[in-house]
Amino acid sequence: MSVSDRKSELRAHLLKRRNAIEYNDWVSKSKKIVAQIKGLPEFKSAKTIHCFVSMNERKEVDTHTLIKELINSKKNLVVPVTNFKTGELEHSKLTTFDELEVNEWGVLEPKNADPSAGGIDIIIVPLLAADLHFNRLGYGKGFYDRFLENEKAIKVGVLFSEFILEEIPVEDFDEKLDILISEKKTLRRNNRNLVS
Repeated sequence: MSVSDRKSELRAHLLKRRNAIEYNDWVSKSKKIVAQIKGLPEFKSAKTIHCFVSMNERKEVDTHTLIKELINSKKNLVVPVTNFKTGELEHSKLTTFDELEVNEWGVLEPKNADPSAGGIDIIIVPLLAADLHFNRLGYGKGFYDRFLENEKAIKVGVLFSEFILEEIPVEDFDEKLDILISEKKTLRRNNRNLVS
């Protein structure tokens, strides 16, 4: 079986597992993860934060509250916008949550993108699973790999603890993360220390 096929098989299995998380558990775990994000020194010092808008019906770690807090803070908030024609992620400043509408994949994005000129300090990255080598298993379309490839910003993956695996299949284009945050712990690639 090819690496791509192994990833697809694992992805299908993990999506079912994540969808089966009880609502109250999802809410509680998401809150703990957001609290840990906000506690990161890199987050506190960041001027510009790039954050995905979670698909809550798919039980991604809920980022909606964090996004609303960032809108009301002195930090600059940037969210991704999917360009289906080019296969690339574009990036838009966000100043109000009401500006978001659902795209063809069911992801909330700004109705009228206000392009960001870069200068991102930290990126909160969506994922399905990650491993102890800081490899990320996404949803298989490669949008984030293409985006992260040339980014110097700190890359933070957020996920529930049961989706941190020993090892996941990887391909050459897969981009590693710098920090992994679950409801139980924070892992850093540079020293592997458990921060909490």
